[in-house]
Amino acid sequence: MEDSLKRLVSRFFSFSLGPSIAALIGLIIVPITTYFVSPSEFGKASMYTLAYTIGSIFIYFGLDQSFLREYHSNPDKRKVFANAVILPLTFSVVLCVTLLFFYKEISMLLFGEINFIAIFYLSFSLILAIVNRFSLLKIRIQEKAKLYSAYTILIKLLEAIILIIILFYYDKSFIGIIKATFFSLLVVTLIQFLSTFKDWKSIFQIDKVLIKKLLAFGLPLVPATIIIWVFSSMDRLALKYWSTFTELGIYAVAFKIVAILAIFKQAFATFWIPTAYRWYENKVSNNKFEKVGQLVAFYMGLIFIGIISFKDLIIQILGGPYSVAALSVPFLLFSPLMYTMSECTSLGIAFKRKTNYNILISVAVAILNLFGNFLLVPKYGALGASISTGVSYIAFFWLRTMISRRLWHKFQIKIYIYNTVLMIVVASVSLLFDSLILNLLFILLLCLLNIKALKYSVTIIKTIFNRKEIKINSISR
Repeated sequence: MEDSLKRLVSRFFSFSLGPSIAALIGLIIVPITTYFVSPSEFGKASMYTLAYTIGSIFIYFGLDQSFLREYHSNPDKRKVFANAVILPLTFSVVLCVTLLFFYKEISMLLFGEINFIAIFYLSFSLILAIVNRFSLLKIRIQEKAKLYSAYTILIKLLEAIILIIILFYYDKSFIGIIKATFFSLLVVTLIQFLSTFKDWKSIFQIDKVLIKKLLAFGLPLVPATIIIWVFSSMDRLALKYWSTFTELGIYAVAFKIVAILAIFKQAFATFWIPTAYRWYENKVSNNKFEKVGQLVAFYMGLIFIGIISFKDLIIQILGGPYSVAALSVPFLLFSPLMYTMSECTSLGIAFKRKTNYNILISVAVAILNLFGNFLLVPKYGALGASISTGVSYIAFFWLRTMISRRLWHKFQIKIYIYNTVLMIVVASVSLLFDSLILNLLFILLLCLLNIKALKYSVTIIKTIFNRKEIKINSISR
């Protein structure tokens, strides 16, 4: 099935609306939170988020990704849903009980103190995470962009309201942040469960053959995802063990600024993965995939330079002890930048069901990041962690890209080389001095390097304001 260019753009913006507004709400919350909560307490809250992420990796078994991959290739959609969700849901209950039983040891490991309330919220959040994740995946794979955005906005809005109430009137510690996160997740998950009740009602339609097929795709993603988590979380772990909770809190605030670019990472991945799988099943030309990749590389580069240009202005809003977070921003931006571009270039790994390659990629970048943190964090703190993370994500992108290219087809990589080199120069220069004029010159150079994507963009703009439907394949090369 061919997508018209206008419908494709419309669906992307519909998917983007939710993450964009949610991120804006998140940015508004940051200065409020930093005003009431000390960097040390903020650092402890980030460890809770880290533990929630780890638990999610284990309980999904990679079956969330299997669900996305198999949905369009299986006529019985509810059976795919049922067999993808049953194992993660069961294991989440087991993990919940285990965490509560060992709450003292886990609490000391995460927060340096015994806190049953924090572990209680963490335990039950993992059960809610399964319902939330698969309910949203069903909405996402059906490409119901507006509904998906509505839920994304709702959970962040509830979190903001609850957090402000708690910080103002009740609790200014990291537990206050945890409570707001938990109760907003609880409310939205209940609403999502009701809206997808027909699918949840059929979760006991077990098909052993289908489960084996789902696990064959998903299980290799589990060790890969764990290693990727270690890779992506190593900076915070390094700061916790080789630095202080204060330094960790400052670093966590830098991530809040990087979240501006992560908005587009989330929005694009949400829209793109279901679309890409559908295109592949319908044998859409490879040229179409390449055009999307070029557009993404161009726009992510523009946003990358834009955030670096105004990072000091954003940091001024935070003020106080958090102002030094600006130094960590440039190289941290490589995390969403390179990951988003790789969502276009690494498709061959998933298309060919060669998910075992993800393990090799994950191990390589994790070792690189460990080495980088070992060298840089003790001496440079948050700045060292950000440089190590940025370099590791660049390696992550190129490993995924080159393996995918070998498995799928020999797509052009020249533009990705140019853009990667340019972004490294921009980030490096920004550590030494800030110049708006220089950043404008970088943007001009980016446009010249990405002239094809710029021409595509002009066509897209014309199409949006034109009633005539144009197929993306009809855009000239």
